[in-house]
Amino acid sequence: MSTQPQITIVGLGLIGTSFGLALKRQKDVNFVITGNDRSDPVVQRAKKLGAIDTSHWNVVKACEKADLVLLALPLTAIAPTLETLSTALKPGCLILDTSPVKAPVLEAAAKLPNNVHFVCSTPVPLKPGPLGLETAAADLFDKAPWALCPAPTTSPEAVSTAAELVSLVGGRPLFLDPAEHDGLMAAVDGLPVLLAAALMRATSGSSAWREMRRLAGSQYESTTALASFDPAHLGELVLGNRANLAHWIDVMVAELQDWKQTLQDGNKEIVTGRFEAVIEARERWLGMREQADFEEPESREKMPGFWGRLVTLPSRRPPSTK
Repeated sequence: MSTQPQITIVGLGLIGTSFGLALKRQKDVNFVITGNDRSDPVVQRAKKLGAIDTSHWNVVKACEKADLVLLALPLTAIAPTLETLSTALKPGCLILDTSPVKAPVLEAAAKLPNNVHFVCSTPVPLKPGPLGLETAAADLFDKAPWALCPAPTTSPEAVSTAAELVSLVGGRPLFLDPAEHDGLMAAVDGLPVLLAAALMRATSGSSAWREMRRLAGSQYESTTALASFDPAHLGELVLGNRANLAHWIDVMVAELQDWKQTLQDGNKEIVTGRFEAVIEARERWLGMREQADFEEPESREKMPGFWGRLVTLPSRRPPSTK
């Protein structure tokens, strides 16, 4: 049994680098963080920031001795990475992903051997403004929700370990069914992406765009901002959750039609009342988020001894009951 846990971070972008920095705040624990990324400059930046201790260009070599692996990768990279690692991981290793869509991830993880553990997870950073590699920080996850969506066959010990890991880096574990997670994320993550893209496309494609663009100020800028400037990543995000997004598009179309009718009716009191209601709802939500208080039942009690349990997780998952 290793006395020095090894954590490997595959993907050293915003989430992966911030995760390493957050772990490094644990000064009283003897562990090693290994990094892997396809971009050598990104790896070197993570080392310079102190997010990782060492690195390896080969993902198998980077992960083969790991007690825990964080896959901070785009959605379409997760399945091939898991396939590559499937026979290389040590028994009892725990793997977490960070993708905002869970259905395709669970499908890929189901093919892993029974001697490793996998917990679907989604961190939800709360920092305002555009987030990118340059904004990686040790406090990115502080008070932030971090969804954990284990499959029914996931070991309870693995789920508890994942939950304590989330708390260790400052996050708040939130336990969700994977299908429920995807439905909720479609509304608050995927739909805003589509709305921003639709507004930009509709206005920039207008014959009046030459003049319109001069009048586009901060409101337009913030509304059309995208969480990522990688078109392929954005495409993965919406296509991976397209069934749920189709539902929310219908909901939004109905809402816009209702606003259209209200505007055509010209009732100032109704329009003003609607704006009052949405401003109040947004301020209430922001207040709850700031206080990390959403009137939820308490999360399951944390178990002590995270680092000791990390290197002694069961070597096999429970058998499927299907």
